[in-house]
Amino acid sequence: MFVEAIEGAWQDSSTLGRRFVVKSGQQIDVLQNSNISGVFINTALGHNITGSASPSGAKNISTATKEDKLETAGKIRGQAAVAKGLIQDVCEGRTITVEAFTPLVDDVARAMEDNPSLYIGMSRLRSRDSATFVHSLAVAALMLHFGRSIQMDDETIQHLCMAGILHDIGKLSIPKEILQKQGPLTVAERSLIEQHPDRGHQLLLAHTGMPKLVLDICRSHHERLDGKGYPDRMSAENIGTEVRMSTICDVFDALTSARPYKKGWSSQQALSWMLCREEQFDKTLLWQFVLSLDPEMTKGIL
Repeated sequence: MFVEAIEGAWQDSSTLGRRFVVKSGQQIDVLQNSNISGVFINTALGHNITGSASPSGAKNISTATKEDKLETAGKIRGQAAVAKGLIQDVCEGRTITVEAFTPLVDDVARAMEDNPSLYIGMSRLRSRDSATFVHSLAVAALMLHFGRSIQMDDETIQHLCMAGILHDIGKLSIPKEILQKQGPLTVAERSLIEQHPDRGHQLLLAHTGMPKLVLDICRSHHERLDGKGYPDRMSAENIGTEVRMSTICDVFDALTSARPYKKGWSSQQALSWMLCREEQFDKTLLWQFVLSLDPEMTKGIL
């Protein structure tokens, strides 16, 4: 079989590397005994190991053909372009309605139905280009999926997806060199970044008919249950369910995404870290989020 990519704590080596053909049981033993969370097998370049040919004790191995991944990547690029256009319309003051987002929301919904785990997993393989737009799209997809999993009504789910697309719109007014800085931020730079929820909220307020849920999530997705979030230092009793959901989806995607200044964590690493922070996340909602994900993404958590 041909290993296309490995997720988790894997150290490239001169003998295996990160993309390679498995030719022996010894190589499979190395994979099984390492601290990894998933393997992507490219069946277009080699045989899968499912069925009777599977080695005894094989663990955490998921399959995704090259064609599947390319198709998904193409969908995400196309959707990111649409999201970028809608975001720019808002920034430039063009009249915009909830209905303008409906085709994109429907397209994201269909993509999530076709292959939610691969679609969400692509966040770790994204291009450095248009990172803000792709992040916004990924958060929108996560929020749509999360809302459906806890059986929210269709209008709320549409607004959740719309909020995901627009939640970081204020970042477009922050210099790129600060957003993508690889080293520690200065106090002034951190203060500037923490202005993006308020800036985005003010921008959205200028559009009549903007749903309150979208406005609330844009302004408050960085608030924390312990009152140490920003921009308003809100206490837990003032943070609504949908905003708490947005915080979970936003942080999960940020942690699992590769950025110019960091490597993405595995799903399991991100969820384990989040579950230890009850002061930041709603524990009940976070467990509901975990249960909404593909089991391959949560092995070792449940």
